[in-house]
Amino acid sequence: MDQDPGREPPADGPHVRPAGAAFQDRIAAAFDITPEAREAIVRGMLDRSARGAAGYWLQLLLAMGIAALGLVLGSGAVVIGAMLISPLMGPIVELGMGLAIGSPFLALRSFTRVVFSIVTVVTGAALLTLMLPFQEVTAEIAARTSPTALDLLIAIFCAIAAAYTTVRPGSDTTSTAAGTAIGIALVPPLCVVGYGIGTRVKSIASGAALLFTANLCAILLFAILCFLLLGYGAVSTAELEHAELAKQKPGAIRRVARVLQVFFELRHGWIFRVMMPLALLGAVYFPLREALARVSWEVRVRGAIQRMLDALPQSTVRSSLTVDHGAVAVRLVTLGRADEAERIEQDLRDKIAAVAGMPPKVDVIAVLDASALEEVAASVRATSAPIDVVRKEPELVLLRQELAASLAGAWPHAAGPLVAWRLRFPENDPVVVEVVHVGPALGDAASDLLGRALSRELGAEVAVQDRAISPEPIVAE
Repeated sequence: MDQDPGREPPADGPHVRPAGAAFQDRIAAAFDITPEAREAIVRGMLDRSARGAAGYWLQLLLAMGIAALGLVLGSGAVVIGAMLISPLMGPIVELGMGLAIGSPFLALRSFTRVVFSIVTVVTGAALLTLMLPFQEVTAEIAARTSPTALDLLIAIFCAIAAAYTTVRPGSDTTSTAAGTAIGIALVPPLCVVGYGIGTRVKSIASGAALLFTANLCAILLFAILCFLLLGYGAVSTAELEHAELAKQKPGAIRRVARVLQVFFELRHGWIFRVMMPLALLGAVYFPLREALARVSWEVRVRGAIQRMLDALPQSTVRSSLTVDHGAVAVRLVTLGRADEAERIEQDLRDKIAAVAGMPPKVDVIAVLDASALEEVAASVRATSAPIDVVRKEPELVLLRQELAASLAGAWPHAAGPLVAWRLRFPENDPVVVEVVHVGPALGDAASDLLGRALSRELGAEVAVQDRAISPEPIVAE
């Protein structure tokens, strides 16, 4: 049944809490919030909810387009611009106010606008993604697909800041409002959800949806708590409610508002209103906590493995490390013998397994250096027939000396430092000089020129085979 607009709320209802009213007034006074100011804020929210719809949807669509393109381009500055334009924080805070003061009309109308806003942004971002000529997962997109409990903590602080800017409108909170809009990031996660739907990548859509849900629940819960702490629950909204409902045509909004009013006016109705966002927040906390544990594991394992790689001998010229989703992969390029590379590989495999708690994938590639080549040549001479060793050794030593001098004079400096070289004598083919260097590959033309230069110096046909090692430093992916 309809409530009399002039009827005051019951003394034990959700609007009057004598036990804490004095404390709430003292807290509100500390922030220069008077009872009249509280009523003005609530009246403005009830009135504002029905006005400015065209401007709201225009700003929301602009924020969606800017954020979606900024995410695809990987531009953080563009995404920040979209956050500043987005008006989505307004109806979410108004929903929190409606739940705090027990206003079914304000809560219902704000909830409807929030739901339609979510659908609009996700649908628009998905359609925009389908129209793009490319779909690449940039760093800005990836950053919003793996939320953790730390993101929830950020949302809590931003929610308190949002409540503060609501109860203290004016120039003194302008910078706070801008920082809150940037920190909470409501539209970008929704755009990433649309991107995931448009590209049909479930992990992207679900991860971004979890981030947005965590932000939404944190804003609602802590906005409600802040408004209750500042005494907004004592604001009588009966007259304001009926004035707004009188403007509405008979329909679903009025019927649902009356049903909600029954729950809101229960003796402990405020507990019901607080428990709704609290239950949602508790539901998203557990996957966020698991995600934080996974990120902590990745950081700990990556740091331990990086220290292992840094402790390797200087013969290691390049390494790559990947720690992601419970998998560890290490790839090394080292100068030395194959048996030494196998020893390093097994040692790393055992140590990484002890740190990560799982078997890693370790691949160590050995590239023979000058000393290793000398050992190979010595072993070949030692296993050959004595007469052949006596006859071949002077020629081999002389040839190596001449070749070393020729390489030193003919080696192009642009190809980087020469690390090692070795000779091969294929049957019925020219002598092959295999060169190992740190730098860009020689290419066919440079290899041919170097071969000709060596041929002139040695008086025999020589072919050059190039093995280039990337000069990139040790990286952790």
